[in-house]
Amino acid sequence: MFFCALVLSLFTVTGCKPNPASLMAAVRADNTEEVKKLIDKGADVNSCTMLNGWSVLHYAAMNGNVEIVQALLNAGANPIYAGTKDGQANSAARRPLDLAQGMLNVVTGLQSSEIEAVLRENGLDDPVLLKSAKDPNAEDRYEKIIVLLNNAMKVK
Repeated sequence: MFFCALVLSLFTVTGCKPNPASLMAAVRADNTEEVKKLIDKGADVNSCTMLNGWSVLHYAAMNGNVEIVQALLNAGANPIYAGTKDGQANSAARRPLDLAQGMLNVVTGLQSSEIEAVLRENGLDDPVLLKSAKDPNAEDRYEKIIVLLNNAMKVK
């Protein structure tokens, strides 16, 4: 009986943190409400993919979701992390700011009708990213994200 009470008390004290893959999936799906719920439950805002080592902040910045970027930064996401694979810098090593700036260049430098083709040619065929980049407010959103990330980097 004592052992059961001890185990139960540990769960209420420490809680169960969400699987990092859940937060990554919510960010990549552009699900702002789910991201906020997972952050509130203690999800690791610095979790990364194995593929290129990008963090959830990388994907939120690239997808142009100002609200998710702000929530991640407020929860302590590292804005200067450049992404690694197995602890080694690689060709995919970019800061979230670099990705947001690159997307701003795409949405301001191309006609709306050209954006999807250019992104697909570069292997960026994620439906959320394509939808975000073609949105008429994309330029404004990426500019806001760049400001948020620049300000967060000054604090670090």
